[in-house]
Amino acid sequence: MSGDTALNLPEDLKTRALNNARQATPVEALAPLRQDALAALEGTAFPGRKTEAWKYTSLYALTDGHLAARAEGAAPADLPTLSDYRLVIVNGLLDEERTALPEGVTLGRAARRLEGLTTPFAFYNGAALDDAVTLDVAANTDVAAPIQVLHVAAGDAPSHCNVRLEVNLGTGSRLTLIEQYLARGPVLTNAVTAIQAADNAHLTHYRLQADAGDSLHIGTLLFQQTGVSRIDSYQLMAGNRLRRNDVRAFLDKSGAELNMHGVFVARDRSHIDNQLCVEHRVPDCTSNQVYRGLAGEKGRAVLNGRIHIHPGAKGTLAELSNKNLLLNAGAEIDTKPELEIYNDDVKCAHGATVGQLDALQQFYLQSRGIDAAEAKRMLSLGFVNELIMGLPDQAVADWAQPWLAAELGGRPGADEEAA
Repeated sequence: MSGDTALNLPEDLKTRALNNARQATPVEALAPLRQDALAALEGTAFPGRKTEAWKYTSLYALTDGHLAARAEGAAPADLPTLSDYRLVIVNGLLDEERTALPEGVTLGRAARRLEGLTTPFAFYNGAALDDAVTLDVAANTDVAAPIQVLHVAAGDAPSHCNVRLEVNLGTGSRLTLIEQYLARGPVLTNAVTAIQAADNAHLTHYRLQADAGDSLHIGTLLFQQTGVSRIDSYQLMAGNRLRRNDVRAFLDKSGAELNMHGVFVARDRSHIDNQLCVEHRVPDCTSNQVYRGLAGEKGRAVLNGRIHIHPGAKGTLAELSNKNLLLNAGAEIDTKPELEIYNDDVKCAHGATVGQLDALQQFYLQSRGIDAAEAKRMLSLGFVNELIMGLPDQAVADWAQPWLAAELGGRPGADEEAA
């Protein structure tokens, strides 16, 4: 009998979530959302080991009591600065004193019921929200500098916070959005981000996840392209005790284009689970997904990428590529690309590989005086360097390069233990 079954884990977690949600006292603007989300939560089962979409990810870590308490720690003073415009959200609450937004972008504090939410954690997010942030970009506004949204979670004991961000791009607008997650301590960040793009809107979106190793993250990212728009999304993530990312994209107007790129690194005993789904619901849309994964020591990474072509979506062009690298024999990567096609007039492709470092390349570098650990690091950097070098925003690229180098450096002595 598994630990999940013995503890009745799904039922126990649902009970804790419902108790917290029913005791929440939201502000008036969030009350309608809370009512709908609470009803959805009550009718949804929490996942267990037999739930297909969660079979590689156990929620056992949450038995420490994360859902029983709200995070109450303070944000560190030395927060990274990647733009002059930024929002700081601490344990789910907006820090208004650190808010600076450009002209043409309006800040709101309400949230709406979202299509595409599927997990009980996303429903719990709406049912127990203390605060929400909405950014509305006015029509024909070209925001010259990026907007950095810092999601800070801090606490000394197992706890959680709910984070909600909604971004609406008006007709003809352009925006670069940097979402950066910084969790410190044994805190679960339960996040929902929803982005909607109207006609001729262009979004460059970054999702940077560099939380501490003892933290947990369960997040949902929604893209809805209701207009002939373009979204370029870049997701850079490191593993922690538990990381789960559900990404759903809806292409709802002919001519929409979606490009998603990602790099994920699982070292030591960390865990990352990426669940991607792109819904082509109308004709003549384009999507392209390129992800690179690395795992070392006892790290585990998961990627399930699904492209769903609806019956009326003729002329679709959709591709998914996932290449992965195991840094030693103890690591694990599970990848599964899926195509679900209900129209013959489409062009779709998918591919996934899992390989190891080339022994001849390592030997060549070592024969030139480079030690074994540095040779592994150099080859690993080369594996994902194309995506890192292709980041269009220089401030993000400058952040990503040392972040990736540090992640691939591993913990002290890891390479020797894994050899």
